[in-house]
Amino acid sequence: MRPGRWTTAGLVLLLAGACQPNQSALTGIGEPIQVSNGQFISGDLPGAPPPPSDGGIAAVEDAEADSGPPAQLAIASLGGPTNVQAGQAGLSFTGDMTDDAVAVGVRLAGMGTGYWVVPAGPPDPMAPSSFTFSVSAAFGLNDSPGLHDLLFVAIGGSGNAGVQADIANLCIDSRIPDNGFACYPDMQAPPRAVFTLEWDTSFDLDLHVVTPDGSDLNPKAPYGGPVEAGVHGIPPGMPHVDRDSDERCSPDGLNQEDAIFPAELPAGTYSVYVDPFAACGQAAARFKLIISESSGACPGPTCRFGPVVTVAGEVTANEVTGGAGSMLKVDQLSVN
Repeated sequence: MRPGRWTTAGLVLLLAGACQPNQSALTGIGEPIQVSNGQFISGDLPGAPPPPSDGGIAAVEDAEADSGPPAQLAIASLGGPTNVQAGQAGLSFTGDMTDDAVAVGVRLAGMGTGYWVVPAGPPDPMAPSSFTFSVSAAFGLNDSPGLHDLLFVAIGGSGNAGVQADIANLCIDSRIPDNGFACYPDMQAPPRAVFTLEWDTSFDLDLHVVTPDGSDLNPKAPYGGPVEAGVHGIPPGMPHVDRDSDERCSPDGLNQEDAIFPAELPAGTYSVYVDPFAACGQAAARFKLIISESSGACPGPTCRFGPVVTVAGEVTANEVTGGAGSMLKVDQLSVN
């Protein structure tokens, strides 16, 4: 192991070296990725671009095997999820880097205004001359769905950096559930339709979609009625509500519920309601109803999926029902 490993003072020097003149370290609020154990630096991620990859996690270990031990300031191994949800938090990306690094930098390629710096962890007992790193990340609710590259780079004590490594083709799923269509449009068919209710604060709202046969899809009865005994999980093709967001005033950070029609949208009249179940200490909540539909031959080049109806509104604390009062009717539509 190389002597003279960095100290707290050394980390301060690192961050100062990573910034350009007249540039301050920022909080990173509003960035497409948030790193809870890192510090945000505005500007481009330092280091040379990663070598071409054939997709998936960059094969840094394979490159190592081909060219001998990793060079100075190199990412030696890298792991983490390759499919994430917009708005998802608590995701861990881990790996090893050479012991001349004091920190790792991370950024979503082509997105945001800067990058995050996380101090190196302890030496890896299984990998001589390597330090570990661990990045705890959250992705923004409004991140563009599709395939992206998540870049990492080893940074030295003076702010110098090595060659970037990447998790290539990281799939960020759409905030509106689309069965992976945004990432793999030629392979994945989107749902036939999705009714989405999203709101702006931790107010326990419930989405209700009453179908032509009278079934009421809602978080308390996600299939619109009882499910047969012994049935576990979601039966294939069955319309359902995906979650009870902010249930019992327990914030989940999503403030969103979706009624998903995977295979078909039966003809007839659909009525959509918002039930202000509990205010959770909030005075009011602004909400938006978005109805998305698929069209064309799916999957395939003619397949399309996107919003066809958007309605906005507001509920107040004095309208709370506790599940026993009148709901607010938001929209009614007919399907031929």
